[in-house]
Amino acid sequence: MANKSKPSSAMCESSPRERLTDRKRASIVQAAVETFQRYGYFAASMNGIADAASVSKRTLYNHFDSKEALFDAIIEELEFRIEQLPACEFDESRDLAEQLAELAHSEIDFFTSEEVQAFSRAGLSRVLGEPDVGQQVDPRHLMWRVTTWMNKAQASGCLLEADPEFAAMQFVGLLRAFAFWPSICHGEPTPSRRKRNLIVERTVEMFLSRYGVG
Repeated sequence: MANKSKPSSAMCESSPRERLTDRKRASIVQAAVETFQRYGYFAASMNGIADAASVSKRTLYNHFDSKEALFDAIIEELEFRIEQLPACEFDESRDLAEQLAELAHSEIDFFTSEEVQAFSRAGLSRVLGEPDVGQQVDPRHLMWRVTTWMNKAQASGCLLEADPEFAAMQFVGLLRAFAFWPSICHGEPTPSRRKRNLIVERTVEMFLSRYGVG
């Protein structure tokens, strides 16, 4: 990835000048997200992104030398946010369906958040036109928490043995089918709390009917 640097959310202890640079970079990435959503990746221009970020073209190119670099930064930011999610620890002493429901709600809350939805739309505006670009995003990385939980639940004998990555993709896929993709692809509002509860309840039922023990 070109011009790769730390995500804008990863600001640590640094000098005032470095913090200012980080804030400027973050504002440019946000402007790119908004521009890609509004016009699509291919119709968006670096000039338009500079205007949206209220920076000069020179400042923009000091941070990012191309739209491709900005796209990479958006993907890095999304992955960073995923890495910051707290782990969901499997507890053998607790009810399995209850734990799966908590995991499901956590996933839905994340991918229906306004920022994640914006990052996703901005990224898809390019991936739909260049499917090969989607290979930059490893789906296993996007659901590491769920895969880890599945591994531990299987090791404890609470779930049938199966490929934990595949099981995780099935579980998260059911959630996204009803709580993520309708908003991203059809402009529907994110589901209400009542609808989320129903989605989670039915997803857990279906998942346990296949992978539950006994």
